[in-house]
Amino acid sequence: MANIRSKPEIAKKLLQLLERTSFSREQMGKYVNRLFESFKWEGVPYVESEKDTYIVRIYERGMVMLEKRMKQTEEVIYWLLEDIIFTAAHVELLERHGVDNKQTHLNYTNEVTQELVQSVEKAFQQIGDPYLHWHQMGKRQELEKMEPRKKR
Repeated sequence: MANIRSKPEIAKKLLQLLERTSFSREQMGKYVNRLFESFKWEGVPYVESEKDTYIVRIYERGMVMLEKRMKQTEEVIYWLLEDIIFTAAHVELLERHGVDNKQTHLNYTNEVTQELVQSVEKAFQQIGDPYLHWHQMGKRQELEKMEPRKKR
């Protein structure tokens, strides 16, 4: 039987891991606390649990775009880390270039994209394995891959 953790336990683990990075603690707290909000941000993974399974959902325009049932706590934590770290790195990148992507926009040149990739990689290096390994192996794409619907 899987050892399913509560949202507060997952949030605590995320914060412990994110403290290893150079990102602001305050900002990391805001991203982790999204798990508890009733509003579902676009493209962000949200976790619920039932019995021995996690249900991870990603919303687009208020509708569930992707739903996965998972048994492994570490994979759920990794998926959330990927989203939080990418978001934090992207926000830092926007701030460094003095744009907000609302009024002013960033030109995503190869150099800018490389800055973003390096920032995400650095954060995973600071956190370490197994999350670093999974990041390098592209596990996020595997987790977010759509599965064919089961026939009834």
